[in-house]
Amino acid sequence: MGISLSDGRYSPLALAAVLFGAAAVTAALGWPAERRGRWAGPSVAVSGRVAVALSVLVVAVGPTVRHPRYYATGPAALAADVLAAFAGALAAAALLGPLLRRARPGGTDRLGRWLGDSWAGDGVFRGVLGLATAAGVATVIAAPRPRIDVFHLLQVSTSGLARGENMYRQQWGPDRATYTAGGLFDVYPYLPGTSLLLAPFRWVFGDVRYGLLLALVLAAVAARAVVAGRPAGEAHGGAVPAPATAAPGGGEPAGDGEPAGWPSWLLAVAPVLPLLVIVFPESMYALQQSWTEPLLVLLLAGTVWAVVTGRTRLAVVAFALALASKQHVALVLPLAACWPAFGPRRALCAAGLGLAAVLPWLVASPQDFFDDAVRTNLDYQVLDHSLSVPGWAHHFGITLGFGVTAVVLALSYLLAWRARGGAAGFCAGSALVLLALDLMNKQTFFNHYTLPMALLVLAVCAAAGDQRSVENRSRDAPS
Repeated sequence: MGISLSDGRYSPLALAAVLFGAAAVTAALGWPAERRGRWAGPSVAVSGRVAVALSVLVVAVGPTVRHPRYYATGPAALAADVLAAFAGALAAAALLGPLLRRARPGGTDRLGRWLGDSWAGDGVFRGVLGLATAAGVATVIAAPRPRIDVFHLLQVSTSGLARGENMYRQQWGPDRATYTAGGLFDVYPYLPGTSLLLAPFRWVFGDVRYGLLLALVLAAVAARAVVAGRPAGEAHGGAVPAPATAAPGGGEPAGDGEPAGWPSWLLAVAPVLPLLVIVFPESMYALQQSWTEPLLVLLLAGTVWAVVTGRTRLAVVAFALALASKQHVALVLPLAACWPAFGPRRALCAAGLGLAAVLPWLVASPQDFFDDAVRTNLDYQVLDHSLSVPGWAHHFGITLGFGVTAVVLALSYLLAWRARGGAAGFCAGSALVLLALDLMNKQTFFNHYTLPMALLVLAVCAAAGDQRSVENRSRDAPS
């Protein structure tokens, strides 16, 4: 919610909210391991209820009160607002159901079972995705030509691919005098994978944003599949854990069907959490602007899903596509190498495939590639409306050099290293590293924070999948 307070731009309250979230993630990953076992049960129960309650509030209220239209006009804009509001309300109800689940001696009452199971079922999940998809389509129709450089550079570069044009040598309008989008005019700041993946949607539907919308839907589906659990040998990154029968810290055994440290209501809400990938305040605003983070969310979610279901070759391809799409994905490459189920060999293969995808453009025009994809990003100036620490410091005439950023990134890697081991650790560690980058970047806005946010959702889904796998093994183990 914090990143939407000023439409993703700097304000003291927005930055305070982002810093609070970053502190919470840092505390979670930095919690000493020797204390986790003793306090896992109480902490998961309390913090889980607080987090879910806040999520309910955000998705229920956020789409209604935070829906800037900018370039969206007409009946389609109103339809997008209404559909997004309904999607948020239904998602909030789905999240709230398991939270209100009530247990009593001898079983669960009918109301609690209906709230916990029916609202977390496939029907409600698909209903929310359907409403969000319809809202996205209406958003695209309502804003056919948003005046933002990202939209134009994606539209023109994907059209150019069909004609064999080099995106690093194109310009996004006939001339600067008639180019009304502002920002970048003849610079392609991404890696080629972004336009390669979106090109079919430009060619078939005429707008790359349909590809971004589909990416969010598929990412939510992939995250929900991660919650379902792992096949034998895949839990916790490949190591099969012993059945959990005792509560953390040597307390009473967990209840039937309830893994130690994870209340049953929290496991019930986990399949609904992936909706937070597509339903959040100003999600349609992000789609309208054509920001490309949904591609990365899908590719990283696909990587995690492929690993935990044993499709490691597909995981390598998905991760390679992510590396070939945006430069900063390379920051999570070391974390992928430290993930036992992925490992250094697959990380190296993914890096090689990603380089192979980029190589034709690098060979064809190395100087143009370097100027657009490297120098442009490094030479960005600090903006005082950047939702980051350098943006805040700029208000006081303070310039934070790269040394400060390097220290913050190093600390984030240290904490990510502590969390390594399984899919949840990879996702949470990646979220922290990318969050550290966003906080210390010279130009950070709404869209940049949506990637670590989605990775945190995916981390919880992966952890829930681990717990479900433990539960299944406990149930199937001979007594």
